[in-house]
Amino acid sequence: MGVRAKLAIGLVVLALVATCAGIAVFSGRPVAAPVPKDFSCDPKPVQAVVFAQPAEPAPPLRRDGFDELFRTGREVLAGKEPAVVEVVELGALDLPSGRVLGGDPTTINDLTEPPVPFVVRVPPGAYPVSVAKVRIAGPTEHLRVVAARLTIRPEPVTRWELALVKGEDPAKLGPNEFYGYGVDAGLGAFVDADAVPALCRLVGEDLEGPLIKALDGPEAALVRDPVSGLNVSAFGSGWGDGSYPTWIGYTAKGDVARFVTDFHVIS
Repeated sequence: MGVRAKLAIGLVVLALVATCAGIAVFSGRPVAAPVPKDFSCDPKPVQAVVFAQPAEPAPPLRRDGFDELFRTGREVLAGKEPAVVEVVELGALDLPSGRVLGGDPTTINDLTEPPVPFVVRVPPGAYPVSVAKVRIAGPTEHLRVVAARLTIRPEPVTRWELALVKGEDPAKLGPNEFYGYGVDAGLGAFVDADAVPALCRLVGEDLEGPLIKALDGPEAALVRDPVSGLNVSAFGSGWGDGSYPTWIGYTAKGDVARFVTDFHVIS
């Protein structure tokens, strides 16, 4: 199934999964409407996100152990189905400004003006991006992206904290709530603030750009913009549309080691 076909059914799948999983979702960030046919790079008015409280008690929100999601060969449950973890290295992401953004690559430019990076910055450089996928067996075997990881330092992580943007206050969150970015096209991304303008060219006016084409099949890609010379990383967002948190892992010395976006595929 192609990426564009998956975009169309992603919302239906997520609604079913969220109902079964009962995960509480909270995001203080604006979420754009679904990408229209006449998608352009000009900022547009957006609708504020909503807080969804599940009808049934929610399972605990994962708050640590994110590196365990990237253990190749690990046997897990994806929803209620048995699955095996596969890890794919995408390559090094350019971070010339050290200001990291996470979001749906088709709408990052539509969310705010200018787009808002995470508060925590890292030294400029190029850092490896990897994705963990699960291969779900059954009559229609398929892959789902479990999580995406941007590695700043290889040292072990001793604590994890939510990646926040300006204005977000974790003290206002309940025990099973989080801040996260909204997904409307079944895709997530890591991108440097300086590379955001390149997304317009890489996504394309009709979702026919080189980034979208590169995602068709592998579910994850690192694509370079020929105009700016910068690259962006993008990947499928688990079961589809929704709101997903990014977590920052710190070393024992307090240095930033990882950014991990968890797509809530594995409980």
